[in-house]
Amino acid sequence: MRGQKITVTWFSFFLILVGALPTLTPAQTRDATLRAIAKLEGKEREAQLLEGARKEGSLVWYSSSSAPDSLALIRKFEAKYPFLRVRHLASPGEKMLTRILTESRAGGFKADVLSLPEIELNALSKRKLLSRYHPPEQVIYPPELRDPLGFWTGMHISALVAAYNTKLVPSQAVPKSYKDLLLPKWKGRIGMDTEPYSWFITSLRYLEKRDGREAALDYFQQLGRQEIQFRKGTVLIAQLIAAGEFLLAPLSVHVVERVKAQGAPIDWVALDGVMPINLVGVAMTGAGNSTYAGALFCDFILSRVGMETLREGRRIPTRPDVTVPYLKPYKLLPFDPDEFDRNAALFQDIFRPPS
Repeated sequence: MRGQKITVTWFSFFLILVGALPTLTPAQTRDATLRAIAKLEGKEREAQLLEGARKEGSLVWYSSSSAPDSLALIRKFEAKYPFLRVRHLASPGEKMLTRILTESRAGGFKADVLSLPEIELNALSKRKLLSRYHPPEQVIYPPELRDPLGFWTGMHISALVAAYNTKLVPSQAVPKSYKDLLLPKWKGRIGMDTEPYSWFITSLRYLEKRDGREAALDYFQQLGRQEIQFRKGTVLIAQLIAAGEFLLAPLSVHVVERVKAQGAPIDWVALDGVMPINLVGVAMTGAGNSTYAGALFCDFILSRVGMETLREGRRIPTRPDVTVPYLKPYKLLPFDPDEFDRNAALFQDIFRPPS
């Protein structure tokens, strides 16, 4: 009996001790798994990822990618790993950010992988909703194309140019500089997205560095008096340029190239020979249930095959050995998120786009 009492006492103490230990959150569990994966190499790493992914069977991907981009990547990934299915949800970057934050507050955020503009990824990183992950081929990517804190890797570039209608704008009349947009003939004929913050902020800093703060602000004040035609959505704006509803608009070059490839009368020019750019990156979340499958998908996106798939859709891959030659003549101006809120408010104050 005495031995039984001691056993019961120690068993009770064990239960109390276990109950007192902190429980790992899903994010902590995922972080630990990703750290363990990072220590593996070669076939051992591949075998562990495949074994874990087979058990998971699927993954959830949230992205701001267009349907053709997403579908092309998913098809090639599922062809390579037929035991996996990608459940995909797409939405513009700012709407996706709102959705993720809402789901997170409600405990319903279940995405495994995100591919979003760097503005949104940095916001999620600050809220501790991403996990650090280091794909094997990440070393191929230059440091300026990766998050310095290790939470995401650039997947493709949005390079911003001035798009124009080739039928209605003769070659000799095509604007060559930012200053040319202030000419009276463009008044009421320039289109713009309602939230072109990356283009505005990077262009502002370019002009500020070249001409000074006062001159840069004066330029945009003048541009704001050009009766800008605001629309929501870059694809829509490209289509409206081709239809002649307006003649010019700042747009991502890949959007112009896609519409141009369909035979539309549209082309582009890099004002002052520079291109403001921003990155769309891929990241693992701290949520989700498919850590191994998510890691495989991140690896695939950053692989040569993944990057070539993006290039086939006229995206601009970040991988140095999968290049887009038409960027070479131009100086690329990287986006700087510092003081983003203040500069976004400045854009709203100058241009007053419809809400």
